[in-house]
Amino acid sequence: MKKFALMIAGLGIAAATVPAATAQAGWQNINQRQAQLDQRIDQGVRSGQLNRAEAARLRAEFRGIADLEIRYRRSAPGLTVAERADLDRRFDALSRKIRAERHDGQGAGNWWNINQRQAQLDRRIDQGVRSGQLTRAEAVRLRAEFRGIVALEARYRRTAPGLTVAERADLDRRFDVLARKIRWERRDWQNRR
Repeated sequence: MKKFALMIAGLGIAAATVPAATAQAGWQNINQRQAQLDQRIDQGVRSGQLNRAEAARLRAEFRGIADLEIRYRRSAPGLTVAERADLDRRFDALSRKIRAERHDGQGAGNWWNINQRQAQLDRRIDQGVRSGQLTRAEAVRLRAEFRGIVALEARYRRTAPGLTVAERADLDRRFDVLARKIRWERRDWQNRR
């Protein structure tokens, strides 16, 4: 037992004599984290996983963390363990946000075209009819509403070679409303019994 206690004490002395630079080697400084996170945001914008608004929001949050580190460093010659832990926690949270934003399907390149949305909504309507959650009349009405959105997209595309951001937002809003209607109609089948 004494040997074990002496060995632990020896390790404590050895750890205390390790230079601070070596102990901090595992921690990335602000510039390394910034470069890594900026690169991930840029990749998300280039791949279309992030739209410009998402990227701007993420970069603003990063600047806030960088400003906090500057304030911490002004108050003392270096970062305390608590300050470093706080910055790490904030960087980790930002990293998770970047990952979530890149995979949320709302980036510019992830917008579903009319055929993809139609296939998804038709599938949901068909499932509702097969399961008895939708009547045939409800399915006809929902598909007619969808055809109206398709016609609107066609009008938008005739006026320009592609959809503007506002036109895409309008179509997304209409698709979202229709998706909610499908969900609602499929749930109200219990009231028909």
